Amino acid sequence: MDASRFISSGLIEAYVSGLATSNEIEELERAMAQYPEVRAAVNDCQLDMEQYIILQAKPAPAFIRQNLLQTIADEETARENGTYVETSEFPEETKQTVYVNSAWRWAAAAAILLLLGSVAMNYIFFGQINDYKGRYEALLSAQNTLASESNLYRARMEQMEHTINIFKDPSMKAVRMPGTKPFPTALATVYWNQQSKEVFLMANNLPAPAANKQYQLWAIVDGKPVDMGVLETTNTTELLHKMKSIENAEMFAITLEKKGGSPAPTLDQMYVAGKAS
Repeated sequence: MDASRFISSGLIEAYVSGLATSNEIEELERAMAQYPEVRAAVNDCQLDMEQYIILQAKPAPAFIRQNLLQTIADEETARENGTYVETSEFPEETKQTVYVNSAWRWAAAAAILLLLGSVAMNYIFFGQINDYKGRYEALLSAQNTLASESNLYRARMEQMEHTINIFKDPSMKAVRMPGTKPFPTALATVYWNQQSKEVFLMANNLPAPAANKQYQLWAIVDGKPVDMGVLETTNTTELLHKMKSIENAEMFAITLEKKGGSPAPTLDQMYVAGKAS
């Protein structure tokens, strides 16, 4: 193989990066001795890699850098003074003397520093990522909360506008129902549209019923009670509760019945009552 083929084969790059096999190393070193241009190509490749390592290096902690550089400097001094002793666990007959370019020892040190700096930077980077993720989730949660509150306020505003429109209707008649003798503080109001026959109930002051009880509205027609539906109190934001429609009524009353309502009113549980005329 001539010099140009050694240079273009990729063997030089494998040799410089430490990936070449022992046979490839021997072959390339013979070529370096034979062809000056091959040796020059190897030196250029080494310089390029050293430059790349230096450019990509990130600062490692000061004490690691100082210890590593001091160890290399002490070893270089020992080699120059002839006092460096290299030990091996291999049998005596298998020992080989390996010559390492001094520049490459410094390049190796730079590579180690680069690795340590990269680990530190990754630790900081991922820490920042987790911090940003936490902030993003907090902001997202706050945004969802604000959106829910905004939807609630919008629903209340629409409900209030609907209630105002009911009050403004000239066909709407308000029937005030004060508390009966057993429940003097109770108060409710029926809004009865005498044109559309719609009935709406406002519970001004009714105590919260037991879990198995429910308020029921009655209309008195020709002296007989007519069921107008039960009061749903689960929606606390609703001001007016739509009840059953009725054409004629002499008075209205509310009793406390078992949950779901009763076919006839429990008279001793009548909380409020009021005449329609």
